[in-house]
Formats: sequence, structure tokens, C-alpha cells
Amino acid sequence: MPDIQLIAAQDITSQAPLKPTTSIVKKEWNVRVSPAVGRSRNPIRETLASITANQPSCSKTPINLGLGDPTHYPLHPPPPAAITAVAQAAIGGGANGYLNGVGSTEARQAVADYHERWDQVKYDISDIVLSHGVGQGLDLLFSVIIPPASVEKSNILLPRPGFAQYTALLANLDAEIRYYDCVEDKDWEVDLEMIDQLCDDNTRAILINNPSNPCGSNYSRQALKDILVIAEEHKVPIIADEIYGHMTWSAPFTPLASLSNTVPIITLSGLSKRFLVPGWRFGWLCLHDPLGIASSIKSGMQCWGNRFMGPNSLIQAALPTILATEPEWYDEVINKIEALAKIVYQGVSDAPGLSTHCPSGAMYSFVKIDLAAFPTIKDDVAFATALYNEQAVFVLPGLCFGMPGYFRIVLGTPSDVMTEVIERIQQFCSKHSVIDQDL
Repeated sequence: MPDIQLIAAQDITSQAPLKPTTSIVKKEWNVRVSPAVGRSRNPIRETLASITANQPSCSKTPINLGLGDPTHYPLHPPPPAAITAVAQAAIGGGANGYLNGVGSTEARQAVADYHERWDQVKYDISDIVLSHGVGQGLDLLFSVIIPPASVEKSNILLPRPGFAQYTALLANLDAEIRYYDCVEDKDWEVDLEMIDQLCDDNTRAILINNPSNPCGSNYSRQALKDILVIAEEHKVPIIADEIYGHMTWSAPFTPLASLSNTVPIITLSGLSKRFLVPGWRFGWLCLHDPLGIASSIKSGMQCWGNRFMGPNSLIQAALPTILATEPEWYDEVINKIEALAKIVYQGVSDAPGLSTHCPSGAMYSFVKIDLAAFPTIKDDVAFATALYNEQAVFVLPGLCFGMPGYFRIVLGTPSDVMTEVIERIQQFCSKHSVIDQDL
């Protein structure tokens, strides 16, 4: 009897090969972005949009004290010579082309002259890279100093409270962010012990913001020296965000680079705040490297600077004139900001449930909310939302700066507008606070 299985096998092999069946899979759209986009949102802009999405319930004229834009009302006109210089650069027609990515020789020399004049710090033009405002300068610098996590672990120290853009700019990089506290009872100067404890072998930089946004503080010379001692001990460079440099009144401003004999200091500054032209988007980075140990950062800044064609060519052409502005013009601006600071300090001190330190620099007052005094208001965001709804005054909640329970007032309006703001805030607090003002 034949082997049935063998016959079956022979029959199968004798048949024509089967055609493979192809399953047709319909592709779907898969458009997506990097997760870094979600981490890079600017909480200041988002909070502004959220709180002001609806019209206030009152009939009062809205007053926006949320954004640090001194042109909104405006506080003071820019230097007349600066306006003339930009106009002449445009009319002359000689400043319309591409420039060196790190900036023209003339513009960088103007920056060097400016810092030697005001800071008593000497820079070679090779130490200077121009940028599209300090924000882009920070983005450039962070990209230079922070390696991919696959290559090397790294961390960076940031202040708390601090400017929200720092975190947003670092969101697409691989550094661990470590926050050190600024201490309110010490006029918002840094917690030195905390900085010392946070530094390790993977720390790429300590970022110092002075004068401070949002605190309105101006660090003492001794406080800055103490920071340098810690940086020297840990051999960590410092990023000095000094966009509000020399915008102080109760005490002189001390540039950090002027104190350092060893620690590399990368100073960032620009035109937006001191010259009252934030829309011109013009800033710069200066490397102070007394021991010549940060040549890699210098080369990296130059390399990254040339990824673009440099900032606005018209402003570069006008920069020598802009930066030669006479001290009298700055004095007029500072006198106005100081007057606003006093109005806010006195007005907040008289408002139940609020307290603040008198600002001494930059253009901000950071106000503490005693939430126990406002039983119907759960947090600083609710406070700012209700204040806008009832009094048409917009302030930024402290949450935007990593410090819940506070809000920031911008010192950038005419005095009569700020007086009106204080009256509205006092009315709001009197309505919602359980504190007896007569006690």
C-alpha cells in the first residue's frame, strides 16, 4: 500500500506555486513635532492670553502691566540721536547687505567701547558676538555650552524666581535645570549655600540675572564677590544676564565681569531695556576670560554666530551713535522708574494682604500675596484673573517666574497711570481681604 503521506507530498510539490498575497495597508498622515515644543511654551505669553481672553466686567480702561515693554504707554522716548542714526542708516543705503554673522567690526567695537566706558571692563572685538536681542543670545550660548546627553551629562543653575524664557530656551536641550533660591528677606540676593551645594562636575554654568527680573533687586558688590568665590571653587563659568545693567537708583550697579580675575563671565546685554527699544531686537554677548581658559566657548560663540547673518544691519550701522548716548538721557529714564517704584512700594504697603520690598533696579516690583487674607482667592493666578476682571489691571502671577503666591508689576507707565493702578489694587484688596485695615 503506498505511503499516503508521501503521495500527498508529491502532489503538493507538483502543483504550480501559489502567488504571494500582498496586503495593501493604507497609510495615514503622521505629521508631528518634537516633544520639546510642548516644553518650550512661554508661560508669560500664555498667561497673558488666558487672563485677558475675556473683557473685564467693569467699565474701566484696561491697564496692562504684564509685559516688560517700556514702549507700551510709553515710559520715555528713545534717545533722539539713536532715532536719527537709524534713519540716516536707512536713507544712506549703505547698510542694506549681509554682514559678518558675529557682527560688523564697527558695531562690535562700539560694544567694546560702551562696556569699557560704563563697566570698566576691556573687551577685544573677538570677544563679542552680536545677537537678535538677549533672548537669541541666550539661545546661542546655551546651544554652545550644553552637550547632547548621549555625549555627556550636564546641568545648569538658574535663579528662582527667575525669567521664564530661560527654561523655555533650555527645553530642547539635554541639560538638567537646577534652581537656586533668591531670598526675599535679603533683598532677593542669592542663596549662596544652595548654589554651592548644587554645583558638581557636570555643572556647565551658573546664570546670574542682575538687576533682577522679576524681583527688581540690585545685588551688592559683596554678594557678587561671594558668588565668584563659589564659581572659582567649583571651576564653573557664569552667565551674567545684565540686560538691566545700570538701571538702578538706590545704589550703583556692579558689572560682574569687573570683579572677576579668574572666573570666565559671559555677559549679555542689549538695547531693549536701557535704551527703551525692545522691538529693535538687538543684543550682544561679551566673554571676559582673564585666564584664557574659555577659548572653546569663544570659538563656539563665533561658530554659532555665523549660523545666521547677524542682527539688523541698520541698527549695527547706527550702533556707535546709539551707544554714545550721554548720561543725562539715562538719568531722565531712571528718575521716572524710581518715582514709579516709590508709588508702587507705598501703595502696596497700604493695601491689605500685600507686601513688597522697595525695588532698587530693573523695572519691576515683585509683590507678595498673603493668601490667608483672601479666603475666596485660591492662588496668585486666581488673584491676577480676578483683579483683571474687576479692576481691568493685568499683572503677571508669580507662577510665571517659578514663585507662586506673588505677582509682578512693570514699572513702565506715566506716574498718573501708576497712581490709578495702585488705587484699583487697593480697592480690590479692600473688597476681598479679611484683614482689618484699622488694626
